[in-house]
Amino acid sequence: MSGSVPLTCAGCGATLPPDAPYPFRCPNADAGDGVDHVMTVDASRALGPFADPGALQPFVRYRAGLWSYATARARGMSDTDYVEMVETLDAAIAAVDGHGFRITPCAPADELAARLGMARGSLWVKDETGNVAGSHKGRHLFGLALVLEMSERTSSATRAETDRRGLAIASCGNAALAAAVVARAALRALRVFIPTDADPAVVLCEV
Repeated sequence: MSGSVPLTCAGCGATLPPDAPYPFRCPNADAGDGVDHVMTVDASRALGPFADPGALQPFVRYRAGLWSYATARARGMSDTDYVEMVETLDAAIAAVDGHGFRITPCAPADELAARLGMARGSLWVKDETGNVAGSHKGRHLFGLALVLEMSERTSSATRAETDRRGLAIASCGNAALAAAVVARAALRALRVFIPTDADPAVVLCEV
């Protein structure tokens, strides 16, 4: 079974072909028209409840809202197989970084609120310092890794072609570190472009 949940550019309205193996970029992105060519998905295509309350892994818990999940199901992949794919990659992340993805805490920051002249209980902070690679950036890159894994498992892309194209990221440091963790876990080569004045602790980091 072959299919896809359509991705449409919010800037120009272009729609990617149903079986596009690498759906990360609008075909008109180089038009030079000053438009933000960002690919978006129709949220009404979510399958089932938005959240699975019994799941602690966020990409399992909120899988019904992911394009990779909806497309995997459209291409004949079962819910069980998708969850297994997520959990396998998450376990590989944990082997590299010490832990996988979990819901990070959100709590009131009353001391900071007081310093800003705000009422007690009015300011909440999402603490991502305990997330994979120490920031929220890992979540975005894990989602892209799932798209690649799903495309290869459903025969929309091949590992050989993905490896030939390669992965790359331009970052000031924390996104590069997160990408390196995800790439290492997925056993994919990654080219990283960082500023010459990036923190040496990040430049010399081994994952």
